[in-house]
Amino acid sequence: MGGSARAFFTASPQPTVPVVEYYNVYLNHYFLTATADEARAIEAGSAGPGWVRTGWSFDAYPPDPPRPYGPYYCPPTGCGKPVSRFYGTPGVGPNSHFYTADPSEAAGLEQPGSGWTFERVEFSIDVPDATGQCMTGQVPVYRLYNNRWMYNDSNHRYVTDAGERARMVARGWIDEGPRFCAYGAAQIPIKSFRVAIDLEHKILPSATCEDESVNRGPCMAVNNLPAPTTPYPITVPFTTPKAFFDRTGMDVPFDYVLGAPDPSTSPSHVFVQAPYGFAGQVLLGIHVDTRDRGSSAYSSINPLYQFHTTIAPGTFDDRFFPFGPSESDTQLDVHYTLNVKTIETRGEGSAAYGHPTLEFIDQRSGHHLYFTVLTYGTVAPADYLAPDVGTGKVIVGTTYRPDSPYITSLGLPTLPTPSGFVSPNFWGWGGYFEFRMDRAQFQRVIDAARTVDPALSSSPADYLVDNFHFNNEVYGDGEIGVNLADFTLELLRR
Repeated sequence: MGGSARAFFTASPQPTVPVVEYYNVYLNHYFLTATADEARAIEAGSAGPGWVRTGWSFDAYPPDPPRPYGPYYCPPTGCGKPVSRFYGTPGVGPNSHFYTADPSEAAGLEQPGSGWTFERVEFSIDVPDATGQCMTGQVPVYRLYNNRWMYNDSNHRYVTDAGERARMVARGWIDEGPRFCAYGAAQIPIKSFRVAIDLEHKILPSATCEDESVNRGPCMAVNNLPAPTTPYPITVPFTTPKAFFDRTGMDVPFDYVLGAPDPSTSPSHVFVQAPYGFAGQVLLGIHVDTRDRGSSAYSSINPLYQFHTTIAPGTFDDRFFPFGPSESDTQLDVHYTLNVKTIETRGEGSAAYGHPTLEFIDQRSGHHLYFTVLTYGTVAPADYLAPDVGTGKVIVGTTYRPDSPYITSLGLPTLPTPSGFVSPNFWGWGGYFEFRMDRAQFQRVIDAARTVDPALSSSPADYLVDNFHFNNEVYGDGEIGVNLADFTLELLRR
């Protein structure tokens, strides 16, 4: 007996949303938002200057409960209580926001003359029981008060970390106890930038990648070499000629080569690779070969992220000062996964190496400063201090090791890769690399750089990031074949 197929709908548990904390360095005020669009707007300057992430967030449910027969359902314990968000009534109340899940507290603030105006329900969350306890597995969220009502400057902060709670009390804030029970809490990056490159449009000469009037964000910067922008024909099933794979350890369908694709010659020249089409790629194959190089002795292919370094009059200042004003001490974090497949030098005096590079600009003198961490190469690993031969900008370099004066090394040590190296692994030799640099370590970088260029400022707060890139470079003649994934720069709480 025939019949029609029946589709069955299956709902999922209601997902949580992060409630992200911000701090204003001028007002000394804290603020919460559970709305991603509002967070982006704040970081684009819509709320005025001085707002920065603190690096803390906790998890709550969205403000609207799941609808019947919708895609989500609440767990047996429910989706929490609505949290009302208030703002100081302009001209009457403080320039501050307040959040409460207590209906009686909210009702009092909604009364005329309270100095507060209801804005919206910001999120939903559980609350402590009558004894002030949260359920097992939940995270208490404590409310602290700056006690500045007499100056019409009231502000509250909501914290999940015991250390932050103690720090605020030591600063004179009043601990008002747990007010919410979060479903999770975490430290998050204050800022995060990942090199995810659109290879279809962003394989460009280095000068173009670093021209912020043309490019801002990720780019594949090619220096002293022709840019490999021709897609190699895709085959079905998706395979790449073995000669590409043998050089980078990347067996992927999207390869960009020089000129007319030729399976007998293309893999011997410069090329770059990615696994998935033309969208932003975080896994990259890179082959540097100097047989087509220009007149310079330095040839490289560098995944790069370019920042704004100038501001137009009347526009929001979005320059990145990692050690400028913030809610707490900060540190830079750089991490990535890198594997070296092949490396070779040709001719006496040639060298091949790779390293992340952070380029800083001193806003006072206008001078630039490079900081590098050697990851692999034919050169002997050692700290480095000298002016760049091409630009005159000071280079301060170090290696991945426990006793570096400039960084805290958290991943693998620097890889020794002599000329003629071919990885015994088909994907290459290497793994995960990470370093962090705090203000004191950056101060040592500056102090070293000023011995070469005394015009550089002595204050870490004066330095903005121009760009960061991963330099895969050959001096003289030779080749490098590597694969690089998730190259990321973050600003973290220290």
